[in-house]
Amino acid sequence: MCGIYGYVGPKNPADVCIHGLQFLEYRGYDSSGIAGIHQGSLFWRKEIGKIDQLKTSLSGLDLKLDLAIAHTRWATHGKPTKENAHPHFDENQTVAVVHNGIIENHFALREQLKEKGIRFHSDTDSEIIAQLVAHFYEGDLLSATQKTLSCLQGFWAIALIHKDHPDTIIAATRENPLAIGMSACRKETYISSDVNAFHHPDLDVMFLRNDEIAVITSHEVQVFDPASTPVSKTTERLSLENLSASKNGFAHFMLKEIFEQPNTIRQALHNRFLEEFGTAEFENFHLTPQELSSVKRVLILACGTSWHAGCIAASWLEDLARIPTQAEIASEFRYKNPIISEDTLVIAISQSGETFDTIASVREVKAKGAKVLAICNARNSTLTRDADACLFLRAGPEISVCSTKAFTSQLAVLSLFTLLMARLRHMDKEQGKIFLKEILDLPQKISQVLELKEEIKRLAKKYAAYNHFFFLGRNTMYPTSLEGALKLKEISYIHAIGYPAGEMKHGPIALVDANLAVVGLCGNQKTLDKMLSNLMEIKARGAPLLALAPINTPQIDKIADDVLWLPPIQDELACIPYSVAGQLLAYYIALERGTEIDQPRNLAKSVTVE
Repeated sequence: MCGIYGYVGPKNPADVCIHGLQFLEYRGYDSSGIAGIHQGSLFWRKEIGKIDQLKTSLSGLDLKLDLAIAHTRWATHGKPTKENAHPHFDENQTVAVVHNGIIENHFALREQLKEKGIRFHSDTDSEIIAQLVAHFYEGDLLSATQKTLSCLQGFWAIALIHKDHPDTIIAATRENPLAIGMSACRKETYISSDVNAFHHPDLDVMFLRNDEIAVITSHEVQVFDPASTPVSKTTERLSLENLSASKNGFAHFMLKEIFEQPNTIRQALHNRFLEEFGTAEFENFHLTPQELSSVKRVLILACGTSWHAGCIAASWLEDLARIPTQAEIASEFRYKNPIISEDTLVIAISQSGETFDTIASVREVKAKGAKVLAICNARNSTLTRDADACLFLRAGPEISVCSTKAFTSQLAVLSLFTLLMARLRHMDKEQGKIFLKEILDLPQKISQVLELKEEIKRLAKKYAAYNHFFFLGRNTMYPTSLEGALKLKEISYIHAIGYPAGEMKHGPIALVDANLAVVGLCGNQKTLDKMLSNLMEIKARGAPLLALAPINTPQIDKIADDVLWLPPIQDELACIPYSVAGQLLAYYIALERGTEIDQPRNLAKSVTVE
């Protein structure tokens, strides 16, 4: 989940790398560091905490490095300390390396080098890379790197420098993204683990593939395979995202992004529907109606919030398009031996397009012959390059680690895709028009929820003291309850569980007492009567109960301690406004408890490790 940035060229490398790291901070903010070559020696700085700490420690230094590599860390091996922050070095400080990923055999390699008298200075797996490169180095940095990589097991994106090569950065990758951007006219080269961090529209960009090694200077990039054979690489000019970091007057990025959702939903839907025919139509879509009509099964792969969106979409595709569909957690699925037929369509969902487990699962199913449709917010990401077809969210940059607008945009795009699949099968035009109208009404419904912010803030103050929450729902309200619980635990650090309401009596009801707050999501009319019975079971055991329900729902105000009245909406799409209400509830509870909201502890925006 860490971020890598590097630069060699005429600009100040330290300034360029710090600026680049600020666009990668979503990948981790436990610590950060930078290394470069200055007058024949390695110069470096490391700081615990966010990148501003590193920037402050460099301020006032009249420093002109020959080149620089930099890193922002999300801790995997070793606590977030200065010693464990990147870059890492060999014991004589001739080599500096920054690394994303995990070296799985680092312990055995460490013991081998210790037996040779080499001393280690950190608890990380990454230090072994620098120590091995120095151990193998005999004047040829490329050869030393190749020998090092041949010893490693795991996955990585690496950038390293050596004090004897002040004009060269070595980069390598396996199962982790790394992009190189070049400007021949300016004689400068950039390296980044996210291509959107370059912010230079005139760069020629290449992406390293598995087990490729690049030798990078300001005027040239040479790429080799593990046998030192040159690899011919093509470059492309990319349309890069504009990552605005402005809060626009909001206290937090999360709150800003919650309130952007009427517009982001409109953007997700724009020019993607044919109202006259009650169906959807996508731009630059590389799956034909014939290919979609031949699909007999859909498999959805995702992690975290994206998996919750996938669970809801699986229900839609089965109910409305009548296609057998399952949503799988990618981190579990990749260790199965799945049955994939030619008529299976795989939908992979990832906001960043860099989620390691999702990408690994996609490569597994592609090897078995499946076609993959990516639902993604990031152009030029690994997932979008691997997929056969892509549907972009158009949500714009989501800065807060806690996903809000990306989730609802995923659902908006998936609802249109469901409509398309249904219209290719059993749904007639009039039914399509009705469902499409409900989809197009979503921005208005979300705006109505946002108008309830003061009421939600009042409820948050009342419930913020509870340390345990259950979110309950039935049908699509169940995955909605999973998402509501996740939002709360992510930013308030409260123990929260989403659960199917009908399953409470099969064990979890033993936990219900006056210290457990329960949020009942009553947005599914089909199961409303059953839901009310489940909530009465909760009330009988003394738990404080907050219900989210459509306006004028009978009986609910006699059962619940508090009711947040939400606008009526078709069952299938209720998950979207109800999720927005859950986002606001989580936000205001976290605000009341004084926790870090935009960058909560232990979390990173893009999960690029197992």
